[in-house]
Amino acid sequence: MEFSLSYPYNFELERIVEHIKENRARRVGIQLPEGVKSMAIELADAIAARTGAEVIISGNSCYGACDIDDKLLKLVDILFHFGHTRAEFELPGRPGREVCFIELRSEVEVKPAVNKAIEEIRGEQVCVVTTVQHVHRLKEAMAVLAQEGKEGVTGKSPRLRYEGQVLGCDFSAAKMPCDEILFIGSGSFHPAGIALYTGMRVVAADPFTTQLRVFYGEEERKRRYIAIARAWDASTFGIILGLKSGQCNPGEARRLKEEAIRRGLNAYLIAMDEITEDGLLGYKVDAFVNTACPRLVEDFLHLQAQHRGDKQLRMLSAREFEVVIGRRKWEELYP
Repeated sequence: MEFSLSYPYNFELERIVEHIKENRARRVGIQLPEGVKSMAIELADAIAARTGAEVIISGNSCYGACDIDDKLLKLVDILFHFGHTRAEFELPGRPGREVCFIELRSEVEVKPAVNKAIEEIRGEQVCVVTTVQHVHRLKEAMAVLAQEGKEGVTGKSPRLRYEGQVLGCDFSAAKMPCDEILFIGSGSFHPAGIALYTGMRVVAADPFTTQLRVFYGEEERKRRYIAIARAWDASTFGIILGLKSGQCNPGEARRLKEEAIRRGLNAYLIAMDEITEDGLLGYKVDAFVNTACPRLVEDFLHLQAQHRGDKQLRMLSAREFEVVIGRRKWEELYP
């Protein structure tokens, strides 16, 4: 059976098949991000046809390397996790089980998008960052910038595998001396987070559509300052304890609860696997504090201005919560 690649990503099917055969795996799992889940059936058929292994598709989330489907992992010999690279943190022990990361490298050229971005780039020194799908194209991006007389620079996080790579929870590769930042990739979450983290202007170039968007650090920070101000009068907090393997921070959650109680506030730990709007609205708290995936704060930001009856859903990061309770100064939020 032929595997028809209808997405511009490298699914590394030959590597997967070889790995299954070498390890004589009889049952394997596949976990895909939302954007490519429509390939799951075709991919499962191709793996089964070439290896004879039973394939189980994860129907759960796949937000990052920290979001491994642990329940499925217990049922299979190998879990193939697509779209992310192994993060430099230790995941809980899984004796006899293996997680194999398939990075889903993009096969789309980045040069057209970078050429278009040059029209918007104002500075001469540009920090270039991207997700794992495009890290192999960074040299091409740098060459395009150099042709236009601009100097491209990249940083590297000690937690991540590749130079210039960013995650939703790690934008440190963008913290470089430069005039502005070029993000190569899709969506607004990463460039908005980079602008918030660095306080700089970020030009986002999408290689798939060649569309550009510009994000401003000052504007992104203003949105977060407003969110903090809206929680200033809160007296009861729900401290969210994420239960996903790479997002579980019970020590931090307990510390924040104790800090709140010492200041005469009410605080409760709420342990959750999937953290959704519907899952939070039933709790009688004034605001929530997130200790799980950092992107949750941005995902819920648009909800903070919405009302459900007389209830307003407000979500703060741990650092923002420390500003509210007086443990941290405003200017210490983004050093």
